[in-house]
Amino acid sequence: MANNPGRSLWSRYILPALLIIVRIGVGAMFIFSGFVKAVDPMGMSLKIEEYLLAFGQEYFIPFSFFLSVALGAYEFTLGVNTFFGSYRKFTTWLLFLTMLGMTALTLYLALYNPVSDCGCFGAALYLTHWQSFVKNIVLLLAVVFLLRFNTRLPGIYHKEVQSLTVYFSILFVVGISMYAYYFQPLLDFRPYKEGVNIREAIAQAGEQEYLFVYERDGEEKTFAIDDLPTDTAWHYVARIEPENAVSGMENFVVYDDEGDVTDEILGDTTYTFLLMSPSLKEAASDAIDKIDELYDYTQEYGYKLYCLTASPLEEIIEWQDNTGADYPFYSMDKSVIQTIVRGNPAIVLLHDGVVVRKVRPEHLPGEAELADTIDKLSLGRLIPYTFWRPFLMIIIIFAVPMLILYLTSKTIEAYVAQARYRRLARLRKIRNALVEKKRKQKDEEQETLLNNQTIMRKNIVAGNWKMNKTLQEGLELAKGIEAALAGKKVNCDVIIGTPFIHLASVAQAIDTSKIGVAAENCADKVSGAYTGEVSAAMVASTGAEYVILGHSERRAYYHETPEILKEKVLLALANNLTPIFCIGEVLEEREADKHFDVVKAQIEESLFNLSAEEFGKIVLAYEPVWAIGTGKTATAAQAQEMHAFIRATLAAKYGEEVADNCSILYGGSCKPSNAKELFANPDVDGGLIGGAALEVESFMGIIEAFS
Repeated sequence: MANNPGRSLWSRYILPALLIIVRIGVGAMFIFSGFVKAVDPMGMSLKIEEYLLAFGQEYFIPFSFFLSVALGAYEFTLGVNTFFGSYRKFTTWLLFLTMLGMTALTLYLALYNPVSDCGCFGAALYLTHWQSFVKNIVLLLAVVFLLRFNTRLPGIYHKEVQSLTVYFSILFVVGISMYAYYFQPLLDFRPYKEGVNIREAIAQAGEQEYLFVYERDGEEKTFAIDDLPTDTAWHYVARIEPENAVSGMENFVVYDDEGDVTDEILGDTTYTFLLMSPSLKEAASDAIDKIDELYDYTQEYGYKLYCLTASPLEEIIEWQDNTGADYPFYSMDKSVIQTIVRGNPAIVLLHDGVVVRKVRPEHLPGEAELADTIDKLSLGRLIPYTFWRPFLMIIIIFAVPMLILYLTSKTIEAYVAQARYRRLARLRKIRNALVEKKRKQKDEEQETLLNNQTIMRKNIVAGNWKMNKTLQEGLELAKGIEAALAGKKVNCDVIIGTPFIHLASVAQAIDTSKIGVAAENCADKVSGAYTGEVSAAMVASTGAEYVILGHSERRAYYHETPEILKEKVLLALANNLTPIFCIGEVLEEREADKHFDVVKAQIEESLFNLSAEEFGKIVLAYEPVWAIGTGKTATAAQAQEMHAFIRATLAAKYGEEVADNCSILYGGSCKPSNAKELFANPDVDGGLIGGAALEVESFMGIIEAFS
């Protein structure tokens, strides 16, 4: 069957390229989403708490941190599997179910706005609900594409290694979450990073001005806050954030019973410790001793320590009673505290309004280490936050083991391939030995059989209708030939080769004991998804007894190779069909004096795998292709010369008796006018007739040449 160039281009190039792009895109999105959740699990747990409160599921709040870590690990691992093509079918179904749920959730959020933002990418990237919904629609479409085609392209890792990549990915992402829980996030996407001057950032935010976009009659215009339009025909469209705005910094407000003390704290040019707790009632009590030691240190060296909390007065009093705290307590919004630092409680060290250090109390230096001024301690050393240093470290920690697993995967693939090759080689050797033994036994049996009986070869005139005659015309021709033969004694077997659709009808319409029926071809496959093909078993089921194989037109137009023809011959014999096997050379081969070599090779490559018994069921047809439709004519002497050579070739392989019993037909423009001369040659046993077989009169003229 001819290949479809468009489909081949799609399957071989376009589809794999699209799969790689979609895998990378979807995988990277899930890796990023899971990573930013895992790098700040405390922040994500706060978002989960917000969801639980919005949906009335408060009893799950104690599990919010666990859910945060689990969600980050799930998304990250799912992204890694997608990116590298691991567990392709299972991963894609998980992606599909996840995106169905996420898309439905973000649509609900966009319509009813129960939470401030979706939290898809933690604190790293804020999206509006509608932006999240559109993003999820695009991802869902990409996942549907993967659901349809993902299994078409193998993944990077061998299946024996894929489970290790999953275990490592989970271990890696959970490890990052635990580090952030016990210390602070390795990557800080919040505004209050170490090295940031809060006082200057607040001042900068206060100086910047928001702009507002209004629309009237299809025209949009930007206004400053002092110039907002009073004409009710203008409609509000959007607010434009100031360039380089420091989001949320203006909410850093500290107050006591008497008012705002923010400037007092941020304006202190010395070192100031802030003990920050969103809720003193829920604060961990195992670090109280460290806090007391720090307070004693500040008193000794003249520094200040304040507790900033969102707790009410009664909780502050309870904390003081339980801990004996003497340091001042100020109030601050809970969400601001949770944004500044992770942990409850946690310590923030300020110097002249600059964030020097953020640390959990249990990681503070011990009393023995707090023996000098803060500027001489590692605690007071300012190391401004940089994104790339910890990010590259994280990449290396993840990439190196994954690279090792990749090399391991390739090693396993090579080992498996080598083991498979060795196993197949052993099986092939055993099979060949058995086949050779069986062949020798059959040859011996056939030789014994041939020694005990003599079979005279038959004269045959076989018509090949090719792609001619409709079904009705074919039936009329077959019946006409049958009628012409009625009452006549002919000295040859008569065969008509019809198109596939004629076979069953013709076989039923005529007496097949007098006229044999042949198919013009059969498939080289037993059965299966081979559209348009007809198997040898199908041919036999019509009542046909012969099949024409290896015709020069099939070799030229459909590129049938010796291997394909070898399979066809075996399947024909297996279904009790007699192959009429065609051989012959083209003009260039004849003029180059290679015609004998070509014909010999055609026989050897497609037929010499047969036993003598099997070959005894073969009819050969020599086609001088150079003399068909070229204006050149093959003489009777040339036909005899080639037929004698063919018989000698058979004798060299199977012996004289097998060669002598093989019918060899001539298939080169045989007509009533030259049939008698051709058939008079001792090695020409009939003809494979083309155009002359399409008319009763001309076909009968060739048949009667044997009379």
